[in-house]
Amino acid sequence: MRSTSPFSPALASAALSLACSSAAPRDDNGATSFTSADASASSGVTTVEDTTSTSETTSDTDDTDDTNDTNDTDDPIKFDHLDPGDQPGGGCDPERIPDTTGFSFVKTIDLGIDTLQAGFYDSTRDRVVVFSFFGEGRVLDIDGNIVDQIQAPAEALPRLDGGAYDLAGDLALLINQDCDLVEVDPDTFTAQAVIPLGMAHGMSICAGLAIDPMSNLYIASHGTDELVVLDRSGQVEQFRVDMLDIGMPGFDGIAEIAGSENFLINSTTNLTAAIIAADGSLIAGPGLVGDAPIMGGGAVGQPDSMLTICTNGHTWVCDAYETSCSDFAPTDGDKMACGCLFVG
Repeated sequence: MRSTSPFSPALASAALSLACSSAAPRDDNGATSFTSADASASSGVTTVEDTTSTSETTSDTDDTDDTNDTNDTDDPIKFDHLDPGDQPGGGCDPERIPDTTGFSFVKTIDLGIDTLQAGFYDSTRDRVVVFSFFGEGRVLDIDGNIVDQIQAPAEALPRLDGGAYDLAGDLALLINQDCDLVEVDPDTFTAQAVIPLGMAHGMSICAGLAIDPMSNLYIASHGTDELVVLDRSGQVEQFRVDMLDIGMPGFDGIAEIAGSENFLINSTTNLTAAIIAADGSLIAGPGLVGDAPIMGGGAVGQPDSMLTICTNGHTWVCDAYETSCSDFAPTDGDKMACGCLFVG
C-alpha cells in the first residue's frame, strides 16, 4: 500500500481513524482497541516469541535488465487450462516451462469491496482469496466469479496488507503493516499462530508477502524500501535487498511466478511493475503498469495487492482504492505450473 492514507468510499469513517499506510512513523500510542496479543490471550492462538538469528544478510543486487533470459525449449509444457483430472501440486519440471517476462491485460474483476490489499491463490482448493485493508474478503474461482464472502481473523487486523498461500503447510499467510505474520486455516479463516517480525528484522510498514518453492518468506518492507527474505519460521533472515537500487521506490506488492522461481513486484510510488529473480536482482522492468512489455493494457489506478495463479500462469493486480482486480495473462500463453510451487 502506498505512503498515503487510502480513501474508502464504503468505509470512510473507518479509514479516517486508521491512518492507513503513511510512510510516517505508525501511531503506536495504544489508540487502537485491539492487539494481536489480546487476540492470542482470548482465543488460544499461538504467539511465537520474537527471537531470531541472522544468516548472511547482505545482498548486493545486480541491476541488470535481462529481459531475454528465458528457458527456450523444443517442447515446453504449456496449457490453456487445468485439466479436471489434474491436481495442483503434481510433478513439474521448471526447466520445461518458459519463464514469464511479460503479461497482457485480459479483464477487470469487480469484488464489491474496496481498498484491496491482500490476496493469494490457494492451489489446494483451486480458488482465489482477496481481502480488503479492513478485513472483509471474497473467495473467487479463477475466472473471477465470487463464490463466498469471508472475514479475515482479528489477529491480522488492523491494517491488513499482504497475503500468500503456504502449500507445504496448507495454511493461508496474512501480514499486517505492523509486520505481524498470521497463519490462518484456509477453510475456516481462523488464526492458528501469530509471529511478530517487524522489530526483530528492522522492517516497517509490511505491505506485501510471497513464499518461494523452498518455503522462504519474501516480504515488502514498504517503510524502508526493502525486500526482506526470511526462512519459513520467520526467525532467520536470509538476505535483504534495497529496492531503490533497482528503481522501485514505494515497493509494495509481490507474488511468486510459479515455474520460474522469479517474482512479480510493484511500486505504489511510481505505479510500476518489475520481475526480479529469487536473489532480488532485476530481470525485467521497471515499467508502468498498463504499458508493455511488463504489464500491458488495462486501467489499474493504484496497483497494490498481487497474486499469481499456477493453473494458468495469470496474475491478478488489485487496485488499492477501487473495488476491482485486473487479470493479466502471460504474453507467451497460459502455463500450468502448480507442481513447481513447493520443492522443499
